[in-house]
Amino acid sequence: MYNRSAARLQKTAFNLLKRGYSATPEEPASSAARKLAEEALAQKTGAVKGKVTLPKGDKKPTKASGSKDGNMKEIALVGGILTGGALGGLFYYGRPFEGEREEKYANENAFTAAYKRCLDRFKEFQHEMNKPMWDKLLPEPLPEPYRRPYTLVINLDETLVYSYWDKEHGWRHAKRPGVDYFLSYLSQFYEIVVFTSQPAMNAAPILDKLDPYQYAMYRLYRDGTRYIDGKYVKDLSYLNRNLSKVIIMDSNPESFSLQPENGIALKPWKGNADDKGLLEYIPFLEAVALTNPPDVRPVLKSFEGTYIPVEWAKREEEMNKLHRLQWEEEQAKKKTKRNLGSLLTGGASDVTEGPPPTYLEQMRKHVRETFATEFEQQKKMQEEAMQQDMQKQMEMMKQMKMSVWDLMTQAASGQPIMPPQPTNEQPNQQ
Repeated sequence: MYNRSAARLQKTAFNLLKRGYSATPEEPASSAARKLAEEALAQKTGAVKGKVTLPKGDKKPTKASGSKDGNMKEIALVGGILTGGALGGLFYYGRPFEGEREEKYANENAFTAAYKRCLDRFKEFQHEMNKPMWDKLLPEPLPEPYRRPYTLVINLDETLVYSYWDKEHGWRHAKRPGVDYFLSYLSQFYEIVVFTSQPAMNAAPILDKLDPYQYAMYRLYRDGTRYIDGKYVKDLSYLNRNLSKVIIMDSNPESFSLQPENGIALKPWKGNADDKGLLEYIPFLEAVALTNPPDVRPVLKSFEGTYIPVEWAKREEEMNKLHRLQWEEEQAKKKTKRNLGSLLTGGASDVTEGPPPTYLEQMRKHVRETFATEFEQQKKMQEEAMQQDMQKQMEMMKQMKMSVWDLMTQAASGQPIMPPQPTNEQPNQQ
């Protein structure tokens, strides 16, 4: 009986509450019904009689007053941690330098000196991270007579090759006209180093096809460059070579911005089949090696702002004219001498047709003739070596007793596959 009464009161209370929540502002629930519902809930739950707080409209409940204080505490805690970390880092990295290093900030106050020492340490760390992986990119120079007097550093992309991509073939690489002769001929004067900013896994296969005979003695890749202001720079001071004997040729002048006095800026090659850019530089580079200047940097400086092949041709022509004028003056000063034969015959003395060739012309002729002979011999030797390798491979194929078909047949029959026996077997001697 009691349970039925309680259930009935509970049902009545919920109906009244539902009606009170769903009532519109125009038709509010009666205060008597609300009071009755509150009393019924209090009797059912046994709670202390009190006023029930009901939601009003769609307003969201306000936050507790202590939440704002909690947020401020969190902000203060995070700020304290960051401030402590900054002061600790300033104290540690701003400590005085150890060893015999000169203290530059002795006259500064403690905070300013620590801050500047922090900046110095950060710059040194950045420098260490951006420098090449090795302090010496090249090994020690070769001993005589294999040593070359000069080092020629040359770029790969848009200097020796041009790479492009299309949908049909993917990446393709074109070889610049005259590359083979350029590398082979200058390899007798220069220690050639191909230096590219590409990774080794991309550039090495290209160089294997470009220079199969390795006229370029060394190859350097991206890990040998320095990363400065978002650009890969080739620092020649890490080559382990005297910079007075180093020339770099690159289609990107920014790549040798640390040593511009050693550089020759080439026009980028974009795949033109009629290009002669490399071959045009051979007379100048040849003259540098033959005349043997003690420092190549003043020589390159004298050609600044000009196209070196054209300017060098003009200078060589002027030198030849000066040589001819000097020879003519010497011939005019010489007195005519008649010997007994000339007096009897009435003939004159021998007259030279023209001035003798200059030292540079003589050396150039000798070097080119020698190279042509050696190059032909070397080419024949390489072709003969390739033919011998092909013959050896053919002989090895002939000596095999089993063909591929025999091997497949033997494997299908379930018999164990035995290796072929040597052709010339000799009995064991006991």
